[in-house]
Amino acid sequence: MYNTVMANFFTIPEFKFPYKFRFPGQNSSEKILFSVRENKIMLVLRIGFVVMLSLAFFAAGFGLSSFVGKVFGPGVSSAINFFSIILALIFFLVGSWWVKQLWIKSICVVTNKRLVKFVFTTPVSKYTLSLPLDMIVDTGSFTKGFLQTFFKLGTFMARSSASSSGVATDDTSRVNKKYFYIRNVACAEDLQHYVNKLLVVFNKQFDKLDTFRPFIPNLKGDRRKEYMKKYPEYWS
Repeated sequence: MYNTVMANFFTIPEFKFPYKFRFPGQNSSEKILFSVRENKIMLVLRIGFVVMLSLAFFAAGFGLSSFVGKVFGPGVSSAINFFSIILALIFFLVGSWWVKQLWIKSICVVTNKRLVKFVFTTPVSKYTLSLPLDMIVDTGSFTKGFLQTFFKLGTFMARSSASSSGVATDDTSRVNKKYFYIRNVACAEDLQHYVNKLLVVFNKQFDKLDTFRPFIPNLKGDRRKEYMKKYPEYWS
């Protein structure tokens, strides 16, 4: 069962508690406390960008056909229009598939031992970032830029005690080991509070770490307490 679940990890449409899947590289004693990918609005925006490029490509082809048609006749113009439509359609289909694959496969996981992030640079190639809990110095959450502000998204950040091997300050660079980012999520601030509590348990109540409650977005206070009564094996 676990092998099948692990094989499908990168295609799980939505992560919901209880988290019963496994991810590549997960230790036998490692428990998943939360898993998330970028908010779906980011996928919609990227597909919208692909649509605009496809339309621009289509318009450029028709503009070229109009110019060429005056010189070589309507037959050549029609052929160019036809190929412009085909190429624009292919670009849209391939581009949409590409950005969707990168979105659905790029996933962040919080466990009782570390923070893990799988970042796909192409649909078949990735790199993995991992930050053990005992190396987290502090955490933060913030909103940056117009898109995050408009769509009420945020970024979670954990700072590592490891010295950075490069001068980069953004996680798009693989040489930067100082910071761990989870970007464009709606629960950045709540996730920061949760990870801070997790670190307290890790440092002061390690023997209770295995039964510490997982993070469930959008459940707070009394609603969370009431919901967790269904799972008495967890405490918080």
